[in-house]
Amino acid sequence: MALPALFSGGSAVVADLETLAEQAADFAGAAIAENTRLAYRKAFRTFTTWCGETGFGPMPAAPTTVGLYLTHLATAGRTVSTMEQALAALAFAHRQAGEGFDTKHPAIANTFAGIKRTIGTAKMGKAPLVANDIRAMLATVPSSTVAGLRDRTLILLGFASALRRSELMGLDVGRIGAGTGYIELTSQGILVHLVRSKTDQEGQGQLVGVARGRHKATCPVLAVQAWMQASAASAGAPLFRSVNRHGRTGAGRLSDRAAVDMLKRTAAAAGIDPERVAGHSLRSGHATTAAQAGAAEETIQRQLRHKKADTTRAYIRRATVFDGSSSAALGL
Repeated sequence: MALPALFSGGSAVVADLETLAEQAADFAGAAIAENTRLAYRKAFRTFTTWCGETGFGPMPAAPTTVGLYLTHLATAGRTVSTMEQALAALAFAHRQAGEGFDTKHPAIANTFAGIKRTIGTAKMGKAPLVANDIRAMLATVPSSTVAGLRDRTLILLGFASALRRSELMGLDVGRIGAGTGYIELTSQGILVHLVRSKTDQEGQGQLVGVARGRHKATCPVLAVQAWMQASAASAGAPLFRSVNRHGRTGAGRLSDRAAVDMLKRTAAAAGIDPERVAGHSLRSGHATTAAQAGAAEETIQRQLRHKKADTTRAYIRRATVFDGSSSAALGL
């Protein structure tokens, strides 16, 4: 960060100002979530690579350059959501560099509007894993192995809590360690303490309750207790850890990628198309199942911690699409 020319002072003063400037840059970077920052970095790197191949300047990027890049992405078969993320990444990078970036410029806005009208904006979402899917998947996971106990816990806690994947994988045991939250076992169930989440970037903290299940085989609380005992989990350690082929747990946190791979593998074993399954499928499956069971929209919204009701409705629309459908009155 360049320092403004305010006054001339001694070397100690200059050093202090430089330190403050570095800290200010760090705080500015922390204004968005780490996962978002990583996604922006990747998207901007892809853009700069394209600029290097085509001879255009990436910073500041001319509106015509951005329009051509969007056209390149469209002809390469990229989705509208990918292009939206690319624009957000370019805007963020330019703001950080103190450069202007006008997404409303005709060379950008008109091009993007034409692309959306041509290829459409409908998103092919991943399939929600509903209660019947969860039962089918659990039937393929042994409860007699350490790895099986972990996988069963991940599936059940992920489904019952409706946590985001990063929140689920960032949980610690008993108290906060290096993660994003921790779990506390209570008489009523599991209390999830989230220190920081996507909708709580200022770190005020959020609480999520997970009730005990009706059946022992699918109770998330019993699954967590069994896994913690098998893995000899200590306070502050990651809840979900790696397990080697000898059934020994590692010290490191299980990666997001390993968790998704497990879900896809388990889904395939249960006869569910793994290509339609992602880490988000547990969260969306919770919303879908709860809506089908008659849970109130505001209850689902509170569990998912959505700020806007419209976001929750997008999750449960699939579950309620046949409610009141006029097709039922056709007498066919």
